[in-house]
Amino acid sequence: MVVAALWLLCLAWYMLQPSPEHVENVYSRWAYRIIASVITPITGAVPFSIALLVFVAGPLVFLALWIANWVYRQKVKGMSRWRGLIWGPKWLLVIVPIVWLWFLLFWGMGYARLPVETRLNFDDGTVSEAELRQIKGALLQIILQNAPSRPEDRDIGRAVAAVAQAMQDAVSEWEGGAIHLPGRVKATPPGLLMMNGTSGVCVPFTLEPHVDGGLPDTAFVFVAAHELGHIAGVCDEGETNLLGYIAGLRAKNPFAQYAVALDVYLDVVRQLPSAERKTAIEQLPEQARQDLQRIREAQERYRIDWFQKWSWRAYNQYLKSQGVQEGVRSYGRGTQLLVKAWRAGYFDFPEVPDAAGESGPPAAMDAPDGQL
Repeated sequence: MVVAALWLLCLAWYMLQPSPEHVENVYSRWAYRIIASVITPITGAVPFSIALLVFVAGPLVFLALWIANWVYRQKVKGMSRWRGLIWGPKWLLVIVPIVWLWFLLFWGMGYARLPVETRLNFDDGTVSEAELRQIKGALLQIILQNAPSRPEDRDIGRAVAAVAQAMQDAVSEWEGGAIHLPGRVKATPPGLLMMNGTSGVCVPFTLEPHVDGGLPDTAFVFVAAHELGHIAGVCDEGETNLLGYIAGLRAKNPFAQYAVALDVYLDVVRQLPSAERKTAIEQLPEQARQDLQRIREAQERYRIDWFQKWSWRAYNQYLKSQGVQEGVRSYGRGTQLLVKAWRAGYFDFPEVPDAAGESGPPAAMDAPDGQL
């Protein structure tokens, strides 16, 4: 009866899912924040990855218990060997719904929350190339101003902590409630994530943000900003990019601003005509171009092409199963949302001259200020 009740609870979430408004108010802005305030201080205080330890040790312990039970029943109890073999499937029927409910409570319910466009009252207007060019110029100015010139300017710990603080402030301003975020992001063994084409991961069961330990410092910081965005209760990848972008650009740390601005700059450039992309990269300072080269070399060193294709297809299906219709394409929404957040007045870029020599945002960006 207990096992049946567990399975019914899991299925009920998908069959009788509440409205996005209820998920937003009851889960995302209340229940999840309580869970995060309890769990993140515990998991964040441990220097190693609890999730990695559980994922490696858990299946091994289960297999060892299964074998021991099979031997005990056969050798000591004199039972049929088949009685011992069904021990594993029997307990999997119990473990699977428990893990499933754990996932839903700690993370999965957040996929059904209101979209950020509704939460922050963004307009429905399309993003123009003129707006993207304006942002590109502002980002280039941030990169030029904050490019680290000394090794001591590249303190990953301070940069990530500054991003976490800026993100907590942003969520509190936008949603009217505090969210507890870890002040650091854990590094995995080099290549563990990059071999399948990813760079970071947020583990729902322990609320631990991870970044591949093989990434150079600049990439580590901007990937950490994205993973912290997930811990802030944002499941959609594009919305997480938006929160990571804004937190990084608002962080009170030059290296954090530089790293995140460089990441956003590349995302913006990819959406411009191909003829402009080469020029945009050439406009970057030599320091930034070297950082990009180091990132490419790290990715090529560890990436396994067939594994990357397989894992991204699997992740695409996972996102769609959680209601993200765009799948992995949702990552690309980040820069579009960034423009709309700027239009709504949620943050400001430095003013840079536009093509006509005037400063400030173009006319297309004139819109009522958002609530801070």
